[in-house]
Amino acid sequence: MVDAHCHLYDLETLEDIDQLNLIICNGAGIETNDKTWEIAQKYENVYATAGCHPEEMESFDEKRLREQISRSKVVAIGETGLDYYEKTTEEEKEKQRELFKINIELAKEYKLPLVVHCRNAFEDVFELVDYDRVQMHCFTGNMEQMQECVRRGWYISVGGIITFKNDGGLREVVKKIPKNLLLTETDAPWLSPEPFRGQKNKPSRVKYVLEQLGMDLESKIEENTRRLFGL
Repeated sequence: MVDAHCHLYDLETLEDIDQLNLIICNGAGIETNDKTWEIAQKYENVYATAGCHPEEMESFDEKRLREQISRSKVVAIGETGLDYYEKTTEEEKEKQRELFKINIELAKEYKLPLVVHCRNAFEDVFELVDYDRVQMHCFTGNMEQMQECVRRGWYISVGGIITFKNDGGLREVVKKIPKNLLLTETDAPWLSPEPFRGQKNKPSRVKYVLEQLGMDLESKIEENTRRLFGL
C-alpha cells in the first residue's frame, strides 16, 4: 500500500508505517519541512517534500526553502496551493497567489512534482499552474474539474472522504479518474476514513481508501506514485 500524502510529524506514534511500501510525508512550511526530512532519514520507505502552505506564509523564507529542497530524499515541492476558506478576503487571496507562484516556479526550476492544496480555488489553480507534474492532493472537485486535471496530465490523489456516507458525490467522480493518474492518501492525522471518522488518522488506514477504490488497484497506484515522484 501507498500513502501519497500525510504529515507524520503530527502523529504521536509511527508504529504502523512499516505496513506500507511507500509514504510521502509532506512539509507545509519552514519548520515542518525540517521535521519531515528528519523522519525521512530514519525510515527507508518514507520520502519528504518541502514547500509552503498558505497558512504558513508569514514564516516563508525562500532562501531557507531552497536549502530544504536540495536535501536527499526530498521528492516534491509542497504542500502548497490556495485555501479560500469562507472569510478569505481578496487581499488575502492575492497574497496566497503570490506565494503559490513562487512554489510553482521552484517546482519547475528543480524539476520536481508540485503538491497542490486546493480549497474553493480550482479556477485560480488552473490559471496559475502551467506545469504537468502535479499531485492534486485530497481531491474534492466535481466531474468537470476532475476532467480538466486529467486533460493536463495531473495526478489525482484521493483520501478518506470517499468512504464517508455523505461524500458529496465524490465517489462517482473518482470512478471516472483514469487509473494511470490515480493516487491514494490519508492526509494523516486528518480525514480519518469510516469507520474511524473523527479520530486521528494514520497511514495504515489508507487501506480503507484502497478498499473503496478496489484492492486490485494496489500495484497500479504504487506504480503511479513512484512514476510521479521519480522513485
